Amino acid sequence: MSGKTITEVVAALFWEDDRFLVCQRPAGKKRGLLWEFAGGKVEAGETKEEALARECREELAVELDVGAAFQDVTHEYPDLTVHLTLFEARIRSGAPTLLEHAAMKWIRAEEADHAVFCPADTVILEKLRAFAGHTDVFCFGDLTVRLLHPADGDADTIVYTHEDFVTACHVRELLEADGLSADLAVIGGIDWDDALSPWPAPKVFRGGRDFGGHAAAHLDLLRQTVIPAIEAGSCYRRRMIAGYSLAGLFSLWAASASDLFASCASVSGSLWYDGFTDWLEKQTVRFGGAYLSVGDREKNTKNPRMAKVEDETRRACRILGDKGVPAVFECNPGGHFRDVPARIARGIAWILKGD
Repeated sequence: MSGKTITEVVAALFWEDDRFLVCQRPAGKKRGLLWEFAGGKVEAGETKEEALARECREELAVELDVGAAFQDVTHEYPDLTVHLTLFEARIRSGAPTLLEHAAMKWIRAEEADHAVFCPADTVILEKLRAFAGHTDVFCFGDLTVRLLHPADGDADTIVYTHEDFVTACHVRELLEADGLSADLAVIGGIDWDDALSPWPAPKVFRGGRDFGGHAAAHLDLLRQTVIPAIEAGSCYRRRMIAGYSLAGLFSLWAASASDLFASCASVSGSLWYDGFTDWLEKQTVRFGGAYLSVGDREKNTKNPRMAKVEDETRRACRILGDKGVPAVFECNPGGHFRDVPARIARGIAWILKGD
């Protein structure tokens, strides 16, 4: 490819749970009727992010937020050489509409073999299979658990977490890069404000809803139905729980209120929750270790209840230590929504190594 002009091309990786969007090229264009990710060429004077936003507006009638680059690849076609960058993206407004493509569909990673893609996309699809594959799905009414296995398929530990599928895939990727192996049981399909709050409490945001306080019922569902089904026939040596934000609160609450979990990670957990640390101080805890963290700017929120998060998390760490539970507190750079997958992976790595 030496001396040839390389055309910069961008494309969007949109997720809907565990499925991503692909589009079929029009019959009259080169590589007609092959499948691809929505996007197009970068025009003069545009950044890649600007080009992707424009192309998706023109092709799908959506406005989007462009995230990090997922992968890039250079491919030589007979008529041109392209450098394709696939960006993770989120649809901010609008619904995908066929304005240029012949068809579109949402597929899972393992379904990519059922369609013929443009050659430049095949390398990306291999990474997507590794990123989002090795997954089993369990359904319990509205509740869904996606069990993410490590690439080698060999794990003696299972970590339960309430997260979205894509965040969990990034966490698995980061853990494997750190040489760590665990099955991640990713729980979805629940109302967080209701199922993950330990007792009723007023809402924290105008226009929001009060917290329902039904964590005990959710924990009973995990204990009686979900965990037995997920772990049937398994040989797990350890069971742990980890979560972010309100799920981080639930993780520490569930580990303290039961004997189900060997360790827990409460990552940027909502430990400001009314009365939580007072409740924790009265508990007889039976788990083996806890990782607690916040972002160093979370306390700067104007909400007076949530502004207590760092002080309350530090207090929770001291309480656990006084009760003989090995616990660590970490303050991470940034606010609540910064580096979420990396923060979760850091917490899970600590409990995996420390237990």
